[in-house]
Amino acid sequence: MTRNTANSVGFNTLYQEHHEWLVRWIARRTYSTDTDSAQDLAQDTFIRLLNKTSLYSEIRSPRAWLTKVAGNLVTDDIRRKILEKNYVDFLESMPETAYFSPEEQFQLLRLLEQIDRLLSGLRPIEKTAFLMVRLDGLSYKEVAKQLDVSLSSIEKYIAKAMFECYTLTYSD
Repeated sequence: MTRNTANSVGFNTLYQEHHEWLVRWIARRTYSTDTDSAQDLAQDTFIRLLNKTSLYSEIRSPRAWLTKVAGNLVTDDIRRKILEKNYVDFLESMPETAYFSPEEQFQLLRLLEQIDRLLSGLRPIEKTAFLMVRLDGLSYKEVAKQLDVSLSSIEKYIAKAMFECYTLTYSD
């Protein structure tokens, strides 16, 4: 049996043994009655595995690996849905004359997703402080007062956020 055949058999066996279980696991985690969404996330999980051909034979605990990957995908999906909901709420609050074209809406949503990914490594207070300074245009002093922390803490939060953005943007 060739290596590719062995990998294919290993993947197929893993898929058949764990796919339905993974779909149910995802549906429970997302409290969703929409099985299509759980099916999609399970499929994405197995695609991640499919791209790592040498991995199937080495996985000692397939369900632990699958739940880890699927959990990350569920988190990303929830984050994306929150961003989309906030974006739609924002659009609905705008006067009709200020609406963006569908292309601009799509680009803006993708940009928001990229920003969210860049800031995902920060603690909530660091992310909030950074967004208050960069998006709301507040001074460090105003942010410190609103968040009820010291000015030096805000300076550290902003520096960490800027470093995180820089590192993720230019690390490749």
